[in-house]
Amino acid sequence: MATYLYGDSHPFPGGYDFLTDLRRFVQASSRALLLSHEAEALEQGLGERAQEHLHAIEALSAFFDNLTNLIADRAARSGVPQIVAPYAREIMQAVEATGQRARQARAHDLDADQVEVTSQIGERRAELRGVLADYLLKDPLPTLSWAQSLALAGATPHGQCVLSHPDDLTTSFTIDVANDPTWGSPRRVSEFVAGLTLQVGWKKAFLRSSLHPNLAALDDFYVAELELGPDSMELHLRKKPDAPRDAFLLALDVDEHGVAVAKVSKMDDSDNEAPFAVIPEDVPKVEELAEALRRHCQPLLSRKRRLLFVQLEGHDVFERGLVRPLFDRIAARMAPIAEQVSAHSPNPHELSLKVEREGGRREEIYLRKQELIDMVAPLP
Repeated sequence: MATYLYGDSHPFPGGYDFLTDLRRFVQASSRALLLSHEAEALEQGLGERAQEHLHAIEALSAFFDNLTNLIADRAARSGVPQIVAPYAREIMQAVEATGQRARQARAHDLDADQVEVTSQIGERRAELRGVLADYLLKDPLPTLSWAQSLALAGATPHGQCVLSHPDDLTTSFTIDVANDPTWGSPRRVSEFVAGLTLQVGWKKAFLRSSLHPNLAALDDFYVAELELGPDSMELHLRKKPDAPRDAFLLALDVDEHGVAVAKVSKMDDSDNEAPFAVIPEDVPKVEELAEALRRHCQPLLSRKRRLLFVQLEGHDVFERGLVRPLFDRIAARMAPIAEQVSAHSPNPHELSLKVEREGGRREEIYLRKQELIDMVAPLP
């Protein structure tokens, strides 16, 4: 177990390699902000060039229209309009054809500019997304809560997660479930809790009209699909991994008073049958199952593979152009820590920490301030 200290050997309350996080942040934010700036500049330049082309087309139209009107006027005032008129029409037709070619040439140039610049904008935005995805995949942000959605039936299990972070940031990723050593194969309920029997409804007694509890032992049922939230669960169970449909749907949520509410639906009966409210005595069993599933699912967060979205206050960062506000919020959280590290660093040109290994051996890690300055140098 390693312990982190400031460069002057005072305890570092962060307790982790902050310098690596800081280097990654400055590197990623510098590149992302530069790409965002370039894309915006290209968009603005394209708009300006479009206006130039439109003004040029208007000027050409006005020029050739005036020229045509001038020829027609001179022909009318020639004194022999009946003689001049055929030649005037021939000249005006030539002028009109020349004007049409000129306008088409400008329109073609505008189309070519739009295609080229739009491609350049697309390249920068794609790289920007890749830079931000690579940064976020390294888990640079504290996670306040998480949710997962897993589809485990079929040939290739897959899933995704949604993570909530400080400063109203939300990220979502795909999860490589198929190659996970535990979740890549079908899993029974008994792997999470033992002896799970729930009342799933009522049934008529044999040769009697009275109703008796309908109990279902769920240990040997397989998990087909799973939706897990911080305090909710939706679990699809099947009798066999390759069964064509679910046997039970078990749902857990909390009401407006914060009280757990569980419901179970029998999917092998009529789909129109209303969900059965789990009896109060069985609700703790469902909660225990949900908590066990959370413990087993949490390691899957380390198998994030592809960024699906990033949101700031519920707005998509890429669609709303919120890359800079996103990094501003992360910077605001890191800046006070960096200032403290700087204040405790013996060398004014470096940020330094010490790592104390088992046995008391210490190792110094440092980050040159000039390295950070060089990273932001390309920014306008």
